[in-house]
Amino acid sequence: MTPSTEPRPTLRRSAPMGAEVAAYLEREIASRGLLPGDKLPTERELAAKLSVSRGTVRSALQDLESKHLLERAPGRGTRVAAPPAPVSELYARLAGVDQAQQDVAELRGSMEPLVAELAALRSSAADLIQLQDVLSASNEHLSPEEALRLDIQFHTLLAQAARNQLMATVLTLTASWTTEVRLRSHSTPEGRRSSIEGHRHILEAIQTRDATGAGIAMRDHLADVAILIRGHQH
Repeated sequence: MTPSTEPRPTLRRSAPMGAEVAAYLEREIASRGLLPGDKLPTERELAAKLSVSRGTVRSALQDLESKHLLERAPGRGTRVAAPPAPVSELYARLAGVDQAQQDVAELRGSMEPLVAELAALRSSAADLIQLQDVLSASNEHLSPEEALRLDIQFHTLLAQAARNQLMATVLTLTASWTTEVRLRSHSTPEGRRSSIEGHRHILEAIQTRDATGAGIAMRDHLADVAILIRGHQH
């Protein structure tokens, strides 16, 4: 993210600029694999790089700070945040738990509809941009592996949009536990279309702040995925 050595990014400017900048920075943090403690450019540098005002950059940084992705302190600048201690402890404990697929399916079925409901109430404009970007990149012609990657990314972004780090941690782990099983649901164009359609209904409800509808859409989506997986077990 060094301004002097990189091409100037193009923002779409189809949404509030603070949201566009927040979405851009979050993608940069994820794609570059920045670690806790890594420092971001200054507000002035980011504003110059993105051709926006410092106020717009400040609004974007505040959005990411509210998601516990960044921490800002006088004299230290803006750095990638470390997960809070309870989150790290939960991750360490769950990483060693035996992952029976039925247990994992029940965990997802009980938690993910609530996550969708919370995302409908708490998501920022930047969250919506990123979710729409993932949905737009998804199509039935992708390989099963790429379709699954985008599927997991959609659910991960959804968990982050719910603004509950403990839930996000649990769902990140369940994604790693279910990769092999979920890949079956993406093994055919029909399965990939079904996944995309489920994500579309979830996002539409979230965009309209319909928490009840988002929860129902997630339950329907998980039920459809379960049917697809069972169909590939025979």
